[in-house]
Formats: sequence, C-alpha cells, structure tokens
Amino acid sequence: MVAKMEWSLLSNIIIIIQLGSVIFGTALAAPLLSSLSPIRRRYGFICMAIGSMFSLLATASAGLLVLSFANGFWFLSSVRGWWLLSHQNIYQASKPETAPLVATEVVSKAAEVVAEVITETVQTASEVIQSENRPPDAI
Repeated sequence: MVAKMEWSLLSNIIIIIQLGSVIFGTALAAPLLSSLSPIRRRYGFICMAIGSMFSLLATASAGLLVLSFANGFWFLSSVRGWWLLSHQNIYQASKPETAPLVATEVVSKAAEVVAEVITETVQTASEVIQSENRPPDAI
C-alpha cells in the first residue's frame, strides 16, 4: 500500500512538471518571444528557460536522454537570448531587490504581457476580417 502511494505521488509530480513545461515553455513563451518589444522578448526567454527546465526534468525522469539533451540545448539557447537582450540596456536598472520578489514580479509581468499580446492579436485579426481590402475569393 505504501509503495502504491509513492508511485501515485510520483505520477502526480510528473504531471505537474509536464503542465509547467507546457504553460511556461509554450503558452507564455511563444507570444512573448514573437513580440516586437525587446522587454517582452526578455520575459519570453525567461519563460522559455523555465519551461525547458520543466521539460528537462520530465524527459530525464522518463529515461529519454536524447530529448533531455535537446531540452538542455533549448535552456542554454534561452539563457543566451536573455543575456544578449539584457546587454542592450533596454531599460534603466532599478534598485536591487531580493530574488523571490524579482521572480514573482517576472512571472506576474510575463502573465500581464501575454494577456496584452493575445488581446492585440485578437484585435488585429478582427480588424483584418472586417477590412474592406480582402481579396475577392475571401468574400
């Protein structure tokens, strides 16, 4: 009975890790990385790094070593992208804060920015659909 509880707990943790991978690595990162704003892309690289780490944990726990190396590559690529954008002096650095506050601020700001990007995308799509400049075959 105890062993069954351990496996149940382990399976729930793996599901949570997989959900973290999808949420951070795809749902948050994709709209942010495709943004024109350098600040939004920085948040996208942070989300991509977090999602890659979740994915690395999930694939390594399943014994998929080749995919683990691929996830490690994406983690390093996201860190490199963040590093390159951070050296462009996007905004003035504020006073130093503690790490937990910065992490919480980054996640909340990323969620806000993703919501803005999705709203802008929907508005643009509806404008294009309602536009009079559509090709004749789209009518």
